[in-house]
Amino acid sequence: MPDKILGLDIGDSSVKAVQVTGGLKGSHVTGCACVVIDPDKGLEDALRVLFDEVLPFDNGICNTSFQADRVSFRHLSMPFKDKKKISRTIAYELEPMLPFAVEGMATDYLVMEHSAESRILSASIQQEVLSAHLASLAPHLIYPDVIDLSGVPTAVQLTKDKDGPSDALFIDMGSRISSIVLCAGHRVTLVRSISVGGDTITGAIAESEEITFEEAEKLKCQGAVNGFAEIVQSVMESFCRDVRNTLHSFRHQTGEEVNPEKVFLTGGAALYPKMPAMLEECLGLPVELVDLAEKQGLDMAEGAVEAWNPVVMNAALALALRDAKSSDNFNFRVGEFRKQRRYDQYKADIKRVALYVGAIFLVFAAGFFADFYVVKKRHDHLQQEIQAIFKRTFPGVERIVDPSHQMKVAVREAKESTFLPADALAEGMVLDVLEDITVRIPETADVNVSTLIIDDDRARLKGDTDNFNTVDVVKSALQKSEYFKDVSIGSAQQDRTGNRVRFELVMGRK
Repeated sequence: MPDKILGLDIGDSSVKAVQVTGGLKGSHVTGCACVVIDPDKGLEDALRVLFDEVLPFDNGICNTSFQADRVSFRHLSMPFKDKKKISRTIAYELEPMLPFAVEGMATDYLVMEHSAESRILSASIQQEVLSAHLASLAPHLIYPDVIDLSGVPTAVQLTKDKDGPSDALFIDMGSRISSIVLCAGHRVTLVRSISVGGDTITGAIAESEEITFEEAEKLKCQGAVNGFAEIVQSVMESFCRDVRNTLHSFRHQTGEEVNPEKVFLTGGAALYPKMPAMLEECLGLPVELVDLAEKQGLDMAEGAVEAWNPVVMNAALALALRDAKSSDNFNFRVGEFRKQRRYDQYKADIKRVALYVGAIFLVFAAGFFADFYVVKKRHDHLQQEIQAIFKRTFPGVERIVDPSHQMKVAVREAKESTFLPADALAEGMVLDVLEDITVRIPETADVNVSTLIIDDDRARLKGDTDNFNTVDVVKSALQKSEYFKDVSIGSAQQDRTGNRVRFELVMGRK
């Protein structure tokens, strides 16, 4: 659940708001308020008072609702279950049923049952009404995520109680109209509005007592309506007659025998103390006043407890608790009224910036590859020159893999095969040293000398011979030389053929 959600129930005579925060331990009611709409100042002033003075709200999600009398409901059956197909075709199904052109309507629907055919309850509202609703909230920086129907979210919250009746009737009695919601099998199957509410009772009292509407409203609010029980009873009998007729019409149209087991009551008109008893008598069903906060077991902040009145605040609380992605509720944020995500709001700017960045990247990439091409051509040319020089310098080498590396190795080997360094000539001539070695190695010894390296303080003799004994013979012979001392065998091992012994003698110089 998001950190902060505002449920905003806008009625004809008042605006109710409940703010809920979510946490690890569940939802927590942090604030609630009810602001009466002054007929002279209108809804705009009531919203200003609510958000500027009573219950400031920013940086959160808002769910709001419409009165059901502004919505046209239809029951449909469609030959498929796929929601995408239903969304694409429902407008064509509704076109001959609605009193307005479908192009000017915003429509959402509930799937009541999936069987061979999908049974659907559709709800359509004029787009201009929806636009005016959003425009009234925009000055207060309120952009609702959900626009539902007043009464439906409360009924849906009650259907989540699997221990409660599967078939029930929910009544939300407002000041001007009452919304009735029929639930069958814990699902909403019917929504209707009846033009009876608190104002109807006030008007009946005013007519009976021949007083003004304002005087009658004052008497009702002061609790003096007990003296007008017969008048209220008459209004309730008329209301219940409409409810029974609505249920009978639903059964006749759908062929379903739905019989609610219980009535759940809420709304400002339900504050009249004898209202539940009157409805029980007229409808012949048990009636329960709803306290959604108690049913949900919600914690409340101290300030919220003081302002909390269940029958008045239930609808706003249900909106705050509503799951934004719920398929059991209506949401008129569809089509062109779908709320844009932050990304969608800046999509055009992001695309424009991405285009500029892409163009700049292409320019730099083109420059990079142009420079790379020039450098590569230069590199290839130098490689060709190096190979040509290598071939001229070392014509005997047939396999050229890395001419630069091979040339360094060849130069190093050439240096290592030098007989004597220049500063060694003062101590013994090269020819004398070679003559001494030649004389001392026996003529009968099968020895091939491949390398003689003489440094300032030592000399190394490399070659090969027929066996290891010959290596010892050569070592013993050179130990007697006047040019060398401390003659030792650096290494001696057979070559790959196994017929010759490769050796190295290390000799200190005298």
